[in-house]
Amino acid sequence: MTGFDYIVAGGGSAGCALAARLAEDPEVTVALVEAGGGGRDLFIRMPAGNGFIFGNPKHDWGYSSVPQAALGGRRIYYARGRGLGGSSIMNGMIYMRGVAADYDGWRQMGLPGWSHADLLPYFRRSEGARDRRDPWHGVGGPLKTELSANFGALDQAFIDAARAAGHRRLDDFNGPDRTGVARTDSTVHRGIRQSSAIAYLGRRPGNLTVLTHRQVARVTFSGSRATGVETVTGERFEARREVILCQGAFATPQTLMLSGIGPAAHLAAHGIPVVADLPGVGAHLADHVDVSMQYGSDRMDLSLARHQRLDKAAALMANWLLFKRGPGGGAFFSAVLFHAFDDPALPELEVFMTPMIVEENLTNGDRERTPWSQWLGRKLLVRGRKVAKPGVQIDINQERPRSLGTVRLASADPRAHPLIDPNYYADPRDLKELVAGVKVMREVMAQPQIARYVTGELEPWRDARTDAEIEAAVRATTYTGHHPCSTARMGGDHDPMAVLDAGLRVRGGEGLRVCDASAMPTQITGNLNATVIAMAEKAADLILGRPAPAPEFPSEQPKETAA
Repeated sequence: MTGFDYIVAGGGSAGCALAARLAEDPEVTVALVEAGGGGRDLFIRMPAGNGFIFGNPKHDWGYSSVPQAALGGRRIYYARGRGLGGSSIMNGMIYMRGVAADYDGWRQMGLPGWSHADLLPYFRRSEGARDRRDPWHGVGGPLKTELSANFGALDQAFIDAARAAGHRRLDDFNGPDRTGVARTDSTVHRGIRQSSAIAYLGRRPGNLTVLTHRQVARVTFSGSRATGVETVTGERFEARREVILCQGAFATPQTLMLSGIGPAAHLAAHGIPVVADLPGVGAHLADHVDVSMQYGSDRMDLSLARHQRLDKAAALMANWLLFKRGPGGGAFFSAVLFHAFDDPALPELEVFMTPMIVEENLTNGDRERTPWSQWLGRKLLVRGRKVAKPGVQIDINQERPRSLGTVRLASADPRAHPLIDPNYYADPRDLKELVAGVKVMREVMAQPQIARYVTGELEPWRDARTDAEIEAAVRATTYTGHHPCSTARMGGDHDPMAVLDAGLRVRGGEGLRVCDASAMPTQITGNLNATVIAMAEKAADLILGRPAPAPEFPSEQPKETAA
């Protein structure tokens, strides 16, 4: 049996960052164990190459939910990255933190050291911003960020329309204020996607061993102490100090339960001996609910869909391969709006505008057939099985839905996907909030600044006018916002459903921690990747016993840009 001081199971956004930071201590040995490959394929590095990754079983675990009663029995496709970098090899590359109130709420839940002021130094430590020079951002960190490169006429029109509808123009979503509309920052550097593997594992010290194509089946124990991991092929690796699970919101609770940590009755039903009876494992699944509104357009010249034509796709590829420039080197989300119904410090909705329309739920319908000459183009700047079309897509993400779901074992076979139930709209208030959000976005899209570029709403929205009709359209277009979390969450000592303590240690066990989105105590207001990486930065200090940096309190004065 091969031994290491620390074993990091899962080479995703957290795992790569954590393993790299642990290995900065030359006195320890670290193993990073990943089920997928090296995460450096051409179309992973190329920001426009999402269509080659999304839905590709080589790179995508391809989870799906159980049928959702509130959605007429539809299943939801959950893309999750497989390979070094995890879901950062296929995400939308938006660099977005939560708001201060999210993390301050964690502290108030009995988790000292997790407030916004405590986490800001870790956000800044991780970030290498090209376009930001202020106390909110870092410039020397491994995760390089820059302003979204594919910002075009439709993005500007959307921002202008939002302003005309009364929304505030912001300069930086990761500064002191969040409610408003702005151009996004992207995890892209010199035309290359900054997955956590690319950002953190470019130079690997000799005390870091990276083991790919090894799927962890379970954690091994001696009594209640974690001693290592076993893979699905029977390989065993010993951890002399700690095992840290970084497998994400679905695989981490699955591995915990397969290892005997979870709800005792559920484990017993699958014949798994109980190491620790923790009912919170696999509970409290939180996800951003996404509702897509689509608007037609005859302006192919302004749409990202224009790059799917063979000659333009070839030009895009050539420009990126030779120079790492052009539309191939940028994310396709460039303009975002946050809307608050009540408190501007805690907006309820995050709205993504995409200057094309595309279906990305792989459980909806058949793959669209296209001529062979369009094969390259239909894979560029999209995520899904349909060809992109000119238009505007408005994705309304509900930031803190009240309906929470579960992750449960389908069997004791680690190769079987778990049963994922997001439990959408179990709380009717979620549906009402999204209906209100549709009305807000209709006001924006009715403004002349954007209305002149579109030909009207497409089905099922075209004739949805009453609240009941809007509700039906919401249900028909509901999808995941790709931000599942909180399935093995931290919590205070008073919380019987808390799986982890404030040090990310698994309760009832020794030598075992969790560091990924599953550990988040609650859902946050914004995309998860930046927070998960900051959590990994903090976890490295916790594990190695290094002192935490001093809390930081930048000026709270928000600023608004000129028109």
